[in-house]
Amino acid sequence: MNKYENAYKLETEAGVSAFLNDYHKIAEARFYANDLAISDMLLDFEFAMRKCLTERQREVVKLRFFNDLRQVDVADLLKLNQQTIQEHIQKAVKNLASYHMILKARGE
Repeated sequence: MNKYENAYKLETEAGVSAFLNDYHKIAEARFYANDLAISDMLLDFEFAMRKCLTERQREVVKLRFFNDLRQVDVADLLKLNQQTIQEHIQKAVKNLASYHMILKARGE
C-alpha cells in the first residue's frame, strides 16, 4: 500500500470524499512528485467511476469535483435542483466506497 492509498482510504465514504475534494491537488502532484502511484490511483479511480456510477452520477461528480463547479452551478447547468445534485454526489460516494471495499476484500 502506498502513501496515497493510506491518505485516501477509498473503501470508506470519508476517503472517497477526501479524494474528490483534493482531486486537483492530487492530479497536480503527479507532475511534481514524480510518483507513478498517483497516476495509477487516478486511473483506477476513473475506472471505478465507469464501473459503479450511473451516467448522471459520473456527470455530476465530474462537473462538481473535476471541473470545480459549485453544486448550485451544476444544478443550473443540468436543469436539476441542488438537492438532487447533493443526492447524486452522496450516492456516488457510497457506490465508490463500496466498490473499493469489494476490491480490498478480494485483495485487489
